[in-house]
Amino acid sequence: MTMRRTQQERGLEHGREKDQTFLKLIEAKASSEERRRALLELEKRWLREATTEAERRQIRRGIAEDLVTLAYSFNRPWAEFSRCLRRVQQLGFSNLALRVHIACLYVQSLELFPRKAREAWELLEDAERRARRLHRENPLREEHIEAIAHAKKVARVPRPASG
Repeated sequence: MTMRRTQQERGLEHGREKDQTFLKLIEAKASSEERRRALLELEKRWLREATTEAERRQIRRGIAEDLVTLAYSFNRPWAEFSRCLRRVQQLGFSNLALRVHIACLYVQSLELFPRKAREAWELLEDAERRARRLHRENPLREEHIEAIAHAKKVARVPRPASG
């Protein structure tokens, strides 16, 4: 008799597998494209193993969020970065931490895409509003606010004036 793993157990297993895959790719000095393909291969396999639509949606979200980080890390052109970003926005963010993370990356990447400044800063401001609504005792509140403050400080393209 085989026991079915719970969705949470599969999620933890996926996280470990993704981490191991990325460590191997980093050690091999793999290109952005090789890393992107590896993520998409994991996604394809995990989607086949998923038992519910909610689990499939979470897998898609997680991989989409990783692809944004990958595109940022390798200074990918707007066509690629925007495709990854739009996918995350369509699927929804997994959680507030990833919303903050991606908004920070977007603002910090504006040197490559200055025409997208208004959209990027609006996403960051939305993430900040959400972070500030967390209860003051929540340790993640301060962590998110500090990450946003850092992104604002290092951004090379300022927020466009309203108007």
